[in-house]
Amino acid sequence: MKSLRKDIFLECPRCGYKKNVKDFRSDCPECGYPSALFQIKYCQETKEFPLSGYTYPMLRYSPLLPLEAEEIIDYTVGNTPLIHARNLGRFISLKNLYIKDETRNPSASFKDRGSIIGVSAAKALGYAAVNVASSGNFASAIARACTLSSIKCLVLVPHDTPDEKMVMIAAYGGKVIKVNGIFDDCRRLSIQLSKERGIVSAGWDLKPFTLEGWKTTVFEIFDQMGGTLPDIILIPTGGGGHILGTWKALKELSNLKKVDHLPKIVGVQASGSAPYVKAFIEGLNEVKPIEGPQTIAKSLKVSSPLEQRDVLKAVREVKGEFVSVSDKEILESVAIIGKTEGLFVEPGAAASLAGLKRLIDDGKVKADQKVVIVVTGSGLKDVTDIKQIFGDFPSISKDAESGEILSITGLF
Repeated sequence: MKSLRKDIFLECPRCGYKKNVKDFRSDCPECGYPSALFQIKYCQETKEFPLSGYTYPMLRYSPLLPLEAEEIIDYTVGNTPLIHARNLGRFISLKNLYIKDETRNPSASFKDRGSIIGVSAAKALGYAAVNVASSGNFASAIARACTLSSIKCLVLVPHDTPDEKMVMIAAYGGKVIKVNGIFDDCRRLSIQLSKERGIVSAGWDLKPFTLEGWKTTVFEIFDQMGGTLPDIILIPTGGGGHILGTWKALKELSNLKKVDHLPKIVGVQASGSAPYVKAFIEGLNEVKPIEGPQTIAKSLKVSSPLEQRDVLKAVREVKGEFVSVSDKEILESVAIIGKTEGLFVEPGAAASLAGLKRLIDDGKVKADQKVVIVVTGSGLKDVTDIKQIFGDFPSISKDAESGEILSITGLF
């Protein structure tokens, strides 16, 4: 096996045990902590960050990524716009509201960031196949990264995964298998394939590497805000990996003395699938599994997140919180984002706006605070569920009069 960068190692967040990245699949021999939850650390001091002279973020941020630049199979991932959402801001009475539009990534979700680093690491370490459990977005991104790497990709998705997402996965060359269960069942089977058949799991074995890719969302926000950070960042939350990546990026920027404050992280969950919200309110350090989670936001549907202890710790450390929103609020937010800012986002992505509205109603956001909501995936990946917002569309005769047309619209 190759060893990726020579100046990195994996560290157990529980006991501090350090190991070589080549041993990324082995649990902690000291305390038994899962290998997937180890974190990559960098030995070499970062003298310049971000690097100047590079257009692509994956190259600008390479001092804090675990790969040599030439090992990143697609450095065009990321580089998504940070939109000053003036129309939406007026609608909810916030003048400094920004949208980080992750729908612009190659497979139309933020998952491309982690996937390109995770699969690049797998390729550099000599693996020929990857399996992935996903509600759709992560699998799309992994399948794309695998096809660019000439790596085989086996995909396990819940039975209710939207067709739009499965078709995209198949188009990228992934072998899709539907599981008669929820995401947690797919995850269990994915880990089983890794342990019994040696087919590395993207969501388990490669998690320390994908976490590094998800950091780049915050690095870009820092760049796009001229070397500053917002007061609040709202992130749609299922398993919580994006929160962990956000927190790690914030800590690294702080350690480099690039920022003088850390924003609050707010994780937004669907009320029918909100294990973090319940644990946070009850002051627990781990979540209680949700039996039969239900939500229209399928990318947020999870029963028992693996990263739970670390995610709860991260949010508390930056004085953030978790909020839950109903499916009705989520679907309303899909429509509001579309009508105010011209962005078509999937239900899970719209949860960040629904959560922000909840915070505003509760008096937890001041009108002059700088707020970023992350919209994580495109509405084109879940048209089947979104179309219920708009009902049936009217039809007319091919010989209809113009007056009839106008009367149907209700616009004039």
